[in-house]
This record gives sequence, structure tokens and C-alpha cells, in this order.
Amino acid sequence: MLITCPQPAKVAIIVLDKDYPFIFVDPKSVGLLDLARRAARAEISILITGASGSGKEVLAHVVHESSPRASGPFVALNCAAIPESLIESTLFGHVKGSFTGANSASEGYFEKANGGTLFLDEIGEMPLHLQSKLLRVLQENEVYRVGSTTATPLDVRVVSATNIDIKKSILQKTFREDLYFRLSGFRLEINGLSERTLDIEPLARLFLQKHSREAFEFSDGALRKLLAHSWPGNARELENVVSRAIILTPGLVITSDSLMLDDLVSEQASANDLNAADLEQSFSSIDELSELLDTNASTLQGAKIVSELKEILEALARNRSRAEAAEDLGISTRTLRLKLNRFREAGLPVPRAYARA
Repeated sequence: MLITCPQPAKVAIIVLDKDYPFIFVDPKSVGLLDLARRAARAEISILITGASGSGKEVLAHVVHESSPRASGPFVALNCAAIPESLIESTLFGHVKGSFTGANSASEGYFEKANGGTLFLDEIGEMPLHLQSKLLRVLQENEVYRVGSTTATPLDVRVVSATNIDIKKSILQKTFREDLYFRLSGFRLEINGLSERTLDIEPLARLFLQKHSREAFEFSDGALRKLLAHSWPGNARELENVVSRAIILTPGLVITSDSLMLDDLVSEQASANDLNAADLEQSFSSIDELSELLDTNASTLQGAKIVSELKEILEALARNRSRAEAAEDLGISTRTLRLKLNRFREAGLPVPRAYARA
């Protein structure tokens, strides 16, 4: 449902349910909304890119609700959250007895989404051997359940999303180029919250309404603090900050003191008002980064996090590729990528070349 609020500013809010709000106030967001609606009217696959927590699934809902398929099902699958051994049967379904534990037949997410939209989140994390099977399903518009020789015809619109650089993954041979072109008939890129600052205040007020029935308000100082923050965790981080502030505020006016911002960067960096981008430019070698991190490991938990990050960056520096670094560390390339992205999203000084590698 689209709601337009004339005061205090013209605000467009897509409210699909209480868990999926998205504010369109900033010109960048308004332009994104227009593109999403126009793309939704065409029968074309859509790839949504953006940082974690920026609202990719929300935008996928917008596409679905704005399309001729709005009356059909919207089915979402996080490719990074399903164990690799289960992704194939989860997507395509299986017949009884097709593998150990398959005690009954089950339809997959493609069949569940028939007549509607299938949203594949974190598509960049899909194992390479399953990418070819996904490509065949998209090309043929039919799916074979695991263990079956009978095809089920499909009428599904696929919207996918990722927070990694897929083109870089193609060069590194971890993502199929032909699958990328099949998925990216139209691309929608969501800017981080720090790049659409006019969305911060109305979005924060929406989270106030979501988490409390009381008439909370923000003080001017609290709003200034919200606008000044870099929001590495985007809307998800903002929601956490607002929900904590409701708990910490004794009255109904939230002040800057009640805003506990998520920041794993050191107290020294916070005091100097440095964000991750500033820190990234403050060193030019692994040795300089190690020295910087050592000064920031002020707590036991912080020391563990810093130690792991240093070990990973050192492995990346001494190896020629991410795959070799992962083997050196004794972890998978997928795990390495997830760790680096989470460090960066938490505000730690991870160079962008490594974080999105």
C-alpha cells in the first residue's frame, strides 16, 4: 500500500506489512521508487544490489506489489542461509526417496512461487555447481524435482539481490557470466542510508511507531546525531538504535544520550569522528593496519575480533587470490567473503577491495 503524507514533507511510504517499511523522501530514493515501478510492469528479471541492511528485500516486495503478479505469491529465499546440501531440494523440490531423509515428496520454492515472484537474496553466495541448474530452469521455464524425470512448467518472475560485486566474482570464476546476464535484465541499485540522508529522520520516526505505542519524539540534538552517523548497517542498524533508545529514554523525548550507536571502531577513532572510509585511507600497508588495529583492541571481545581480522588481511596480502587466502586460513572462499563483509559493515577498517572481493 502506498501512503503519501503531506507533512512535514512529502513522504512516500511503501507499507507491505509491519516488517517491511521503506521511506522514499530523498531524491535518490524517489528516483529508485520510480525505476522499480517501471521495471515491475515489464516481464523482466531484476537484480537488486546494495549493502547489507539497505532494504533489498523491501524493494523486491515493491516490485512484486507494483507488478501484474501482485495477486500471486511472493516467495523469498536467502541463498546464504540455507545449508549447501539443502539448497537444491529447497529451490527445486524433491520426490519421495530421492535422498536419505526424503520421506515424502515436497515442492520447491520455484513451484511455490508459480504465478508470482521468487526473490533470491544473496544470490552471489549460491554454490557454483548449482548455478548451472538454476540457469537451465530460468532458460526452460520448467523445473525437475530432485529425483524426478517429469518437468513442472513454471510462470515465475525472478528478482535476485546481492551485496557483493558480481562482476568481480565473474572474473574470479566464482559466478557464471551467463547466469548474471539472465538475472540482470534490469538492475536496481540501493544507496546506503548515509547517501540518502533525507530518509533518515522519517525512517527513524517510522521505527518509533513500529516499536512503541507511546508518542515518542526526538530532540533536536538526537536528530543531529542520527544525521551525522555513517550508518554502516543501514536501515537495520537505525532500527536497532531506535528500539534501544525507546528502552533507555525515561520520558517521551529521546535525547542524544539515549542513542547508543553501533560502533566497533575504537574509542580513539570515535573521538576523532572517523568512519570506516576515513580509516581505510589512513594506512597504506598491512603493517600500518596491524599497528592501528592493535591500538584499538581495548576489550577481550574487541581483541578477538581484531586478531581474526588481522589474520585474514595478512593471508590476503601474502596470497595471490582470495581462494588461495581462504585455503591458507583453512576456510571456504564463501566464509572468507562473509567474514570480510561483516567486519566492514560493523565499521572496522577493511579496505573495499578486500571487503567486496
